[in-house]
Amino acid sequence: MPEKFIPYCQLRKAGYNRPISRAHVNEIKRNYYEPLADAAKVSYRDGGYYIVDHQHLAQAQYEMNDKDPNTLIKCQVFNGLTYQEEADLYYRYNTSSKAPTFREKLIGLIEAGDANAVRFRETVEKSGWVIGSNALSAVKEAWKIFNTADGEQRLTEILVTANKCWQGEPSGVSSQMLRGFAVFFRNHPDYKKDRLIKALSQYQPSELMRKASSYYKQMDSRSFTLPYCTYSIIVNAYNKGLRGSGKLVPANPVL
Repeated sequence: MPEKFIPYCQLRKAGYNRPISRAHVNEIKRNYYEPLADAAKVSYRDGGYYIVDHQHLAQAQYEMNDKDPNTLIKCQVFNGLTYQEEADLYYRYNTSSKAPTFREKLIGLIEAGDANAVRFRETVEKSGWVIGSNALSAVKEAWKIFNTADGEQRLTEILVTANKCWQGEPSGVSSQMLRGFAVFFRNHPDYKKDRLIKALSQYQPSELMRKASSYYKQMDSRSFTLPYCTYSIIVNAYNKGLRGSGKLVPANPVL
């Protein structure tokens, strides 16, 4: 693979690149030793150089050279890659060499055109949320739900309900809330949507989660998991003020 020195100002970023971590850049600067510095992995595409790997190293070298935009960065250059192949290379480098966050790996898959990952993003966005922002921080839990039986439908139901209840409040789609909702919808397919939204809208999601956590701490049995306790709080909110056949009968915890 050919090596060349490219001015920092000519290195471009693409949609798959992770945000710059100041802590990572500062660590590189503290421990920098020129003879052992790796070459950045760069793709030459559409007349420009796109940095695929070692963007933090390039950032550190740029800053150590008084932020001179013409700082020369040693690069190994790939030629002839498509954008999708580039994103796939990013995913492979970051999976094998570092420990990127789940969100970063997933974005790499999306940008590489992985059909399942792209469909997941479409499901999330159609439900009123965005991957990777504060709006949906529990991306890993959402991905787990999506990849279960009927997962696309189930995740849509959860995210749409949370959005209608709390209008984009991030804590409404925390891991704990997603798990609690998953248990609720699995056990009560005949629930009344309007009733659930009206009932839950009277509470902040943080209040529901505090109640669930308190309930969980009171239980000795391992069957009373935090997702089950969160589900129980959702059922209690739904049943409040109802009588007779309109009330939901809580499912037994898994033994």
